[in-house]
Formats: sequence, C-alpha cells, structure tokens
Amino acid sequence: MKKPVIICVDDEKIVLTSLKSQLQHHFGSQYQIELAESAEETLELIEELKAEQQQVPLIIADYVMPGMYGDELLVKVKEQLPDTLSIMLTGQATAEAVGEAVNRAGLFRYISKPWHEKDFLLTVCTALDSFNQKQEIQRRSRFRQVLASVISLALKHGKLPQQLSHALDSLLSIPELHGASAAVYLLDSYGHLLQLEVAAGNQEVFSGTLPLSGHEHGCQYFQPLTYQGQTMGALGITCAKFMDDSPELPELLTSYGEALAGIIRLEQYHEALERHNAELEETVKRRTQDLQAALEQQEKLNNILLEANRKLDFYASMDSLTSLYNRRFFLKLANSEVERAKRYQHPVTFMMLDLDHFKNINDQYGHLAGDHVLERIALLLEDESREPDIIGRLGGEEFAILSPESTMQQASQMAERIRNRIKQESFEFEGHSIQVTVSIGISEVDVNEEHIESAMNRADKALYKSKGTGRNLVSIAGL
Repeated sequence: MKKPVIICVDDEKIVLTSLKSQLQHHFGSQYQIELAESAEETLELIEELKAEQQQVPLIIADYVMPGMYGDELLVKVKEQLPDTLSIMLTGQATAEAVGEAVNRAGLFRYISKPWHEKDFLLTVCTALDSFNQKQEIQRRSRFRQVLASVISLALKHGKLPQQLSHALDSLLSIPELHGASAAVYLLDSYGHLLQLEVAAGNQEVFSGTLPLSGHEHGCQYFQPLTYQGQTMGALGITCAKFMDDSPELPELLTSYGEALAGIIRLEQYHEALERHNAELEETVKRRTQDLQAALEQQEKLNNILLEANRKLDFYASMDSLTSLYNRRFFLKLANSEVERAKRYQHPVTFMMLDLDHFKNINDQYGHLAGDHVLERIALLLEDESREPDIIGRLGGEEFAILSPESTMQQASQMAERIRNRIKQESFEFEGHSIQVTVSIGISEVDVNEEHIESAMNRADKALYKSKGTGRNLVSIAGL
C-alpha cells in the first residue's frame, strides 16, 4: 500500500531540506514526503499523484515564490484536491494575504518563518489528525449506507438471487473495495458443498462450487454466513489491495455477513411457508401458526440487523445526530486553539448559538421533526463557516463555533449571516413547513487566558442577553 503524501513547496533548497528532515523524522514511517521548488512543479506533481490515486492529506507552501505566490498556488490545489489541508510558511505575508488564503483556499494554518520546530510539528500533527478524522467520518458514513441498504432488502420479500445481487453491488460500490469481485455461495441440497448462487464484479474469478476451505480458490476474504449457529452459505471477496487501506473493513464485513445470513434465512423461511400453505391450505389453524412463526423470525432478524448497524455507530468524538464534534471533543480542540493563539498573539472568537423556542417544535411536530431541524442546522453552520472554524454541538439545541484568525467584526458578520439564513430557511418535514430562529452570543478569546471556559462563559452571557431582549438577535460580550 502506498503511503499518503505530504508535499512541501519552497524556492529555497535549504528550507526544503529542513522541512523534509523534520517531517521524515517524525512522520516518515506513515507518510511519504515530496518536495517541489515552484508552483508549476507542485501542480505537475499533484497530477501525477492523482493519476496514481495517491492520497495527499497536506501541502506546506511558502508564500513568496517566483512566478506564483503561495496563496495563489493553494487556491489551485484546493480546486484539484478539495479535501487536502494546507499550511502556509511566510515571513512577509500581510494579514490581508493570510485572510485571503483562508477564505479562498481554505488555509488550515499559517506559520511564520523562521518556525519553532515543536510548534511546527504540532501544527502538522493537528492537520493530519483533522484530515484523517474527516476521512474516517466519510468512510463510516459509507459503511452505514451499505448496511442500511442490506437492511432495506431484508425487510422486503423478493427473489433471493436478486436480493443478493443488489446487496453485493451495494458492498462493491464503496471505494475501499474498488475493483474487487464478490460472490455468495449457498449449501447444496446435501449440506456439504457450497454452490455459487450469485456473483458481482469479475465473475470468472469464482468457481461453481467452493468448499469451506475457500482460501485455496484465491479468495482473500472468506467468511461462512451463519444464522443462529446454522451455516447458510459463504461470502467470498477478491481484491488487489483488500483490507490494506481500512482496518475497519473487517468489522463492516462481519456485520454485512450477518445481514446476508438473515436475508437467506428469511427467504428460506418464506419458501418453506409457501410450500406449507399450498399443502395445508384447508387447515386455517396451521396456516395461522406458520404466519405467526414467520413474524417471530422476522422480528429476530430485525433485532440482529439493528444490532449490526449499531456496531458501526461509535464516533467517539462526533455527535451521532448532527455529525458535528460533541461537547467533549469540541472543548479539547478549542483549548488547543487557545494555547496556539496565546503563543502567537492571534485573534480568536467564540460563538454560542441556541435555537429559539425549540421545545415548541418537539411538542408541536414531534421529536423526529426536531432531530430533522437539528441535522439541517448543522449542515447550514458548516456551509456558512470557514475551513479552519471548529463547530460543535454542546447539547440539545445549543451549538458553538470557534473561529481562529477571526476578529470580532468578522465573527459578527458571520453570526448575522447565520442568523438571517436560519430565519429565512424553511425546514420541510412530513408536509410541515417549520420556521425557527436563533439567538447568538459572541466573545473574543483573551490571548492571556489559559482555557476556553472564560470566553465560553462570556459568550454564554451574551447569548442570554439575546434571549432576554427578544431572541433572534446577535449580542457581543461586553457591549
């Protein structure tokens, strides 16, 4: 498996040598370090990496370079690699240039030359953690969608080959199994050999029958499909880079295999039930008993499928409803930003938001409607915020945004945009059009403060000022 790439760009070879030495020493075991001496060379390198499907989590670029400045380069990189984070090294950039890079190129951080090695490595580590966290969220979202599709198939009665074919297509659609082939085998009528039932991808890699020691047939992953201790069949997968890129993939496949076994068992039960109904149509009592047994079996299957889905729902740092940072992890990131702001004397603002009369939405439309509104609000906050902003759900209908490199004027402008956007938004749910407003409190983080709690308390007081003076308002701490 190829390592993810960190790109360093600077027109001074001595700077590139220093960057590579520090990065190679601390991150070389996990990342490949590539160097470029100009913007043009960087863009050519990116084209090559994209063609080889290599991941680029981070680019570190100088600001002043001949031909094209660093902020212009990072804008072009953002167009080519939207998920790649960027750090700008500069000894000459103005605050305006840095702000432009943040807004146009989604600049993650900037570091002044000459840099402090410990802070530089901490910043790089934070950027890589942020990138990997985002990739992990996207990967788990894809895994959840696969299981959800299998659950929907299991709850619909249909022909077994067609159901299994849809299930395999859904599994192979995730990038982690790009180019893979998969097949489902069922036991023959004697219960000894596995007969090929359905295959997806390159079907030629699978034989017509497969014994339980299926590894000798080239399957890189082979798993018996069992339901309540009874073997129903087997799942076989072949892929050139199977399980190298995602350690969580075996867990997905275990849950996926349990769901497939449930589909097979349920379909077998339906077939048996139809035969019994045809043979014993005159006996109403027996038919009723059979149908009741089918409902019981289906209920057991539903519980198994729901449990399989819950196994993937363990975002330690994320709020499960909104996919924003939860309170604990948000405060951890916020305190790290406060420490950095104190070191460099950079502006940081803190914003607290609380939906007005949110209880009325739950009471009038139900909690599902309330959850729908919270999910939509989370997406709206992400849409209106900047790349480096940290967004979290503190609890209930209360949210917070920490904005590095942001003045009170910029924070106030963003708060007003958010307030107006929420006020004008119509949240549609089951035929109802739900309107909601938000109250916001803003505070500036004192660069001499050790923790975020003081700024958080000031923003909280400003928030309650907005609540107390009519709601749907933005209030600034101290004003």
